[in-house]
Amino acid sequence: MPAPSSFGQGLANSTADGAGIKLEQLKAPSNEDIAAITRLWIDTGLIPAIRDARQDIENCIAARNGSLIVARMPEDQQIFATMMTGHDDVFGWIHYLAIAEHAQGSGIGSELVALAEDILRLSRLGEIRVTIENAAAGDFYAKLGYDFIGSVTDQDQPDPPQNKIMRKSLDQ
Repeated sequence: MPAPSSFGQGLANSTADGAGIKLEQLKAPSNEDIAAITRLWIDTGLIPAIRDARQDIENCIAARNGSLIVARMPEDQQIFATMMTGHDDVFGWIHYLAIAEHAQGSGIGSELVALAEDILRLSRLGEIRVTIENAAAGDFYAKLGYDFIGSVTDQDQPDPPQNKIMRKSLDQ
């Protein structure tokens, strides 16, 4: 079983170009942090513009098995990437992986997924899952070794989309 890469080291990390990106686990986000996360999720299409992300963030932090990780720019500490992880004692899950447009393709998404895998591996889970809402996300996760296992429909929406579920074994 591989050792966790950066989770146990204060989440300090840097990008391949040495830019000194700070990864931080938020346990008590400020109102400014919540506003920045909400803007990022809206800008990347994860949530509709009329939604406040506060409840999802608070639920993740309050959950015994949840982690909210953000990436901050070294020069101004602005949040430009997020990821939530959690588990239900059976499967680990990645939620709200969002990367600001200017940082997409930089490798931070892959770093965050690797960190999620490390966090969930520490919980001794055998599998991690993610819900995919678009083809680009599916391609991204497929490149990281995730396999399609099925589709689900969100019946709470008037015109429900068909979302895919992908998984990866953590025993690798």
